[in-house]
Amino acid sequence: MGCNDQECRDRVYLPSQQDGVHVKDYLFKYIEREFPEAKDGKNAVYSIPSKFKNCGEKQASLAEEVVFTRLSGLADTTRLDGLWMTFFHSASYAGHSFRNQRVGKLMIREHDFVIFVKHKERYSVALAEVKSTFDGTKVINNVNVTSDAKIIKNNKRSAQHQLRDHMEVLQGVLEIYPEERLIECFIMWPFLSALTRDPKQEIMKRWKEDANLHVFENNLSDQNNFDRWFVDNIITSRGISEKHFITLLNRYIVLSCGVFVDEIHRDMLALLNREQLEVLDNDRCSRPGGGPLVVHGAAGTGKTLLVLRKLQQLFELGELNSDNRALYICYWPGIKCDFEQKLKLLGLDTFVDTARFYISQTGFLLRNKKSYKHIFMDEAEAICLSFDDGIMTKTLSTIFRRYHDDNCTLTTCILSNRISFIDCESKQKCVNKKWGELWFLVDINQASLFLPKHSPRVLKVPAIVLNKVMRSTGYIFNIFKQYYSDPMPKLPKSVLVNMNLNNITHGHHILGPPAFWVEINDKTKTKETVVNVVIDLCATKGFKPNDVCIIPFLVNDNFVPEAINEEIDNHFVENGYRPRGVGDVEDFISNKAVNDFLISWALRVKGLEFKVVLMVVEDDDYDASDSEDRRKSYIIASRCTCMLILISPKSIKHEIDLHHAMQNYPFNLRFI
Repeated sequence: MGCNDQECRDRVYLPSQQDGVHVKDYLFKYIEREFPEAKDGKNAVYSIPSKFKNCGEKQASLAEEVVFTRLSGLADTTRLDGLWMTFFHSASYAGHSFRNQRVGKLMIREHDFVIFVKHKERYSVALAEVKSTFDGTKVINNVNVTSDAKIIKNNKRSAQHQLRDHMEVLQGVLEIYPEERLIECFIMWPFLSALTRDPKQEIMKRWKEDANLHVFENNLSDQNNFDRWFVDNIITSRGISEKHFITLLNRYIVLSCGVFVDEIHRDMLALLNREQLEVLDNDRCSRPGGGPLVVHGAAGTGKTLLVLRKLQQLFELGELNSDNRALYICYWPGIKCDFEQKLKLLGLDTFVDTARFYISQTGFLLRNKKSYKHIFMDEAEAICLSFDDGIMTKTLSTIFRRYHDDNCTLTTCILSNRISFIDCESKQKCVNKKWGELWFLVDINQASLFLPKHSPRVLKVPAIVLNKVMRSTGYIFNIFKQYYSDPMPKLPKSVLVNMNLNNITHGHHILGPPAFWVEINDKTKTKETVVNVVIDLCATKGFKPNDVCIIPFLVNDNFVPEAINEEIDNHFVENGYRPRGVGDVEDFISNKAVNDFLISWALRVKGLEFKVVLMVVEDDDYDASDSEDRRKSYIIASRCTCMLILISPKSIKHEIDLHHAMQNYPFNLRFI
């Protein structure tokens, strides 16, 4: 859904007001604004997500894409002038089971498609399960043929059970009886013929006893045929009351919060801004003495992203290959693992090595004797955490010596605290030689805590400063921008100016969902509250568990994965799909299991990003005047791209939310 700047500023992606606005009224206004009625005889068809996304097994995704395309295509039909339709794809939710020992326990289920239709004052709701079974003779997108009649029948039975489960929950939401068939149910078979053969090999209609339940290939392979089926089976159905229609539509709008956050996340990273392009286009020859490129930037300004973009650019220009290799260096293992995963996706891992530097030992690159055409040092400010001149000197010396076999006396130039190479004895040799890229990337806020005192001068004077935060939404930025304007209570003004801390701005117009606060007090236990929020996000708001990261301010026995998972298990049926907490950052990044969410301490996730972050602060954990606490708050708040949820006592909320940017979490933590 496109919008101009002002409209984007006014958009609300989640119901965000609790006092004075009833949630249903608020949602109804949201629907009117985001999904307006069809006008002038034209059709209005909306899909959530707005574009089809492949998910799950390939053949199943191909089948679902056919249905998605046909439903979208109804916007262009003339048969249904004045049609208004919104359909939801892959909406996940938790519902209570009513069977045997499972009564009262939650099960997470997923709809393939839920379709809301309004046409000529008639309201209809339909559920569709999609099966990818194919029994034809022609080749369709390399779809595998299934000729086993038993498998086909089992797929049918499975779809019927899924529809029954969905109806069971929705009937409870609407408080209607099962025999009131107000919601239509269909099983769609994009690759399965409506005709089959009986035991005598005579052609006959498949499952003619419940033909209205099934939508076969003949109706899905062509848009005109699908239009006719839609008119005959949806538009002319008995329909549903407007009250029930709005109740269910509101439910699925809320269930799609995770989808909206996905789309915010994608749009924010789509373009590079002018500052970022300046980094990519910066020519080494234009720098005094041909020195390294030192880039200062706040969290979320895209420093690591720019390294990846630069590597892509070098590869396309033929300057990154087996003879001209690159080395990426960082401090924290999580960001190293994440960077390696992205290199693989880009197909650059063959030509780029990765390494970590250390603050407590001098073993940097001891096992790696290679030289490199290009070197990128991320998190360069962390080198000063050692407070040891010997380790700092050794690390930088190693980097410069591996940069083209130290053919120039770069080490002497840099370690004598000159950022320019003009005074280098072999200056002419340095400038004339076709050197590669040498970057040092510094987090401004982190550097403000210790960099001015005892760091190499090369890290203090940047060639380029990135001031626009692109990764986070406006509401999240409003929480952690305080750590730029006042990173340390007693930091001299001269340092603020030198570190460019006062010029940080939000780089786009996506405000996103507000930052939320959930209270813990004497009556509520922290672990149970955290688990309730996780379940609410994953079970009733449509977020994938692996979108979520829990970052406790201080780690204790309540926040180990085993304790969190034990509490989650109390809510769910046995052996079913459910969110599962994991603690190993590198394993989480590498595997990305759909039902895993991460529980980690703040420094382990430095440099990483998550769509949703739960910042958990208990009593006496936080001291606003303590530099380490402020640093930790900054790291946690700046990890999330789309949604920040603070779980804390009221007193700590006031210390962290200085500008009253947070709103109370607007949903009851009940699972319906």
